[in-house]
Parts: sequence; C-alpha cells; structure tokens
Amino acid sequence: MGHLSVVVTTADVSYFLAGDASYTQDLMLAEQIDGVASDRAAARRTLAQIHAFCRATPTVYLPTHDPDTPDRLANRQAAVPQSPRIAVMVRGWVDV
Repeated sequence: MGHLSVVVTTADVSYFLAGDASYTQDLMLAEQIDGVASDRAAARRTLAQIHAFCRATPTVYLPTHDPDTPDRLANRQAAVPQSPRIAVMVRGWVDV
C-alpha cells in the first residue's frame, strides 16, 4: 500500500503532483500523517523527504484533495518561500 507522486521540473520551479502523499499542503508542511497509513514510520519519512525537497527546491505542491491546489497551480505558489540568494565578496583572508 502506498501512493504515487510525480515531479515535473521546469527551468525555474518544480510541480509536485502529490496524489495522496498528504491531503493538504499544510499537513505536509507539518509532516503530519493523515488518512490510512499501514506503515506510519514510512509515511512519516516520506512526508519529511517531501518537505525537505520543497525547502531545497522552488516547488508548487499539488495534493489531490487540497481545495487550494487549483489556486496554487494557477499562481505558481511555492510550498516553501525561497530566500533570495545573496552573494558576498570578501577581500583578503578570512579565518574559518
């Protein structure tokens, strides 16, 4: 028993078609198991891995049962807002 998810990657964002990995984006972000899980430890690991992917990659998370999925898709709303990357130029030696 399990689920199937598909990730579609474009140049600037990934679309995570989550199926039944979680019922809603909020539950995934909280890493909270919902519904029936025959292996709760595996379900918890799966949610943690999905959450980590969303933190590392601009991702529009699209679970099947979330009523907000169509709006997130239309607006390309990332599950986890990405911090702008800042480049710092350092002159001379830096002790680490």
